[in-house]
Amino acid sequence: AVAGTAHLWDGRPMDDLTKRSIDEFLDAVAQRTPTPGGGSMAAAAGALACALARMVGAYSVGKNAEEGVRDRTEALVDQLRRVDEILRGLVTQDAVAYAAMSAAEKAARENAAMKPTHQDAVLAAAAVPMETAAAASQALAIMDELKDFANRHLLSDLGVAAVLAEAAARAAWYMVTVNLPEVAHAATRTKLREGIDQTLQHCQSSARSIEGFVRGRLENRETGSR
Repeated sequence: AVAGTAHLWDGRPMDDLTKRSIDEFLDAVAQRTPTPGGGSMAAAAGALACALARMVGAYSVGKNAEEGVRDRTEALVDQLRRVDEILRGLVTQDAVAYAAMSAAEKAARENAAMKPTHQDAVLAAAAVPMETAAAASQALAIMDELKDFANRHLLSDLGVAAVLAEAAARAAWYMVTVNLPEVAHAATRTKLREGIDQTLQHCQSSARSIEGFVRGRLENRETGSR
């Protein structure tokens, strides 16, 4: 998990991107600057998914709920909160990792002795979206269990959360893959590729389960079925 203050490659602290207003954040993304970019947006999508699923969970802990169901729902919401915190941290961490990789690449072009440092920076940059995808997978697994306890009036929100979480993982796949050609060791490239592919498959499986459940319930309401 990513925690604490993120720092740039030269030791200077970097502003927490999640502390900006939505307008400020989106405007920063739109600028002709490399960060925040796709990796930060992937993490942000995952955090949005967790926040929305947490809302569903909060509305699903009613005073009339059975004690066991209420306790389990509260536990799932707490798990989502922890994943949410990880993803929020990754929004800024991705920008930091990219900046460090860019600086290391420039240094390696000027001095061959810096190539190992560049490789470390490439792996660090790939590790951030890998963690984003893993967090999205964890969030989807939690939502897949939460669906059975979810307030039926908020099932559409849970469906949206699942879509966003899967999108976060799919976006993270791109951000890992774009860095693979820069990884010098073939075995490491293969491991990264297999890891992100497997994580994405898990995400897609959970998302299908959630969306199938939600769609079925919404369609039954539309037709008046139970």
